[in-house]
Amino acid sequence: QKRATDRSLSDEEIKMLWLAVNNSRITPKNKIFIKLCLIYGCRNGELRQAEKEHFDFEAGVWSIPPENHKLGKKSGKPLLRPITEATKGYLKQAFEMSAGSKYVFTNDGSNDVMGIRAPLALPGNIMQHLRRHENYEMKHFSMHDLRRTARSNFSTITEFHIAETMLGHSLGGVVHVYDQHNYLEEQKNGYESW
Repeated sequence: QKRATDRSLSDEEIKMLWLAVNNSRITPKNKIFIKLCLIYGCRNGELRQAEKEHFDFEAGVWSIPPENHKLGKKSGKPLLRPITEATKGYLKQAFEMSAGSKYVFTNDGSNDVMGIRAPLALPGNIMQHLRRHENYEMKHFSMHDLRRTARSNFSTITEFHIAETMLGHSLGGVVHVYDQHNYLEEQKNGYESW
């Protein structure tokens, strides 16, 4: 039975996650996928469905089309996220790994978009690596918990409305109607601090 959890990784767990991602036998592409999910706090579907043309390295903007994000169905607008120096490096590597595809993340050995179920196995691989190689027992977590972890940390480094914008949440009510600013610079500072 699915239920909302309040699982957020501690600083030590984040450190162990990063260590496991770097040292495990997870494919290089999936390593980057996990890191970007944690850095951006994005829904894994936003990244999974990302196409190379959605990234403008000149302008430093990742534009998520309305059909690829939750608010898009209502707003009809893309979500804009900044590309930082760190994420640019990861993205360029991911682009090279999927050279023949329009998608940034593909299924192994194909040019097709990464399958919807593919990210679900990643936390298990990380927990297994930590248990085997680091003698570290990590409490179960899901890819969505990385989003919650990022959001909890955004609260410590930026203002509420910026943190919510970074997550791709609607600011709701009149704010949503009157405030059309995308806070890219503020988001960038937040991601860089994080």
